[in-house]
Amino acid sequence: MRKPVPQKAHFSWEKYLKETGAIAAPSSFFRQSLTPPVNDFKAGMKLEAQDPRNTTSTCIATVVGLTGSRLRLRLDGSDNKNDFWRLVDSSEIQPIGSCEKNGGMLQPPLGQGRQNSTMP
Repeated sequence: MRKPVPQKAHFSWEKYLKETGAIAAPSSFFRQSLTPPVNDFKAGMKLEAQDPRNTTSTCIATVVGLTGSRLRLRLDGSDNKNDFWRLVDSSEIQPIGSCEKNGGMLQPPLGQGRQNSTMP
């Protein structure tokens, strides 16, 4: 004879908020567009990105994957263990040359050498 499979209980936000004494963030606080941005990027394209492990550093990155409006990025000189995702409209990614144009310097990814550069 088979044992009955336990049914998963339906999650209730109302019950959860009451049990935890929490307050839900109002819908009006969220700024996401109802229509996701178009993703025209292709794998292999280069861009400038903030190093997620050191947000004061801007590094050269390569698009290594795409899912909807998200980019999977790899800092040049890094391996796939440090890949990260950004939305195509994130302020943390910029076209090549933006850092220099704004008076900044490109940095190697955290843990990769010490030479700074203004262009790849």
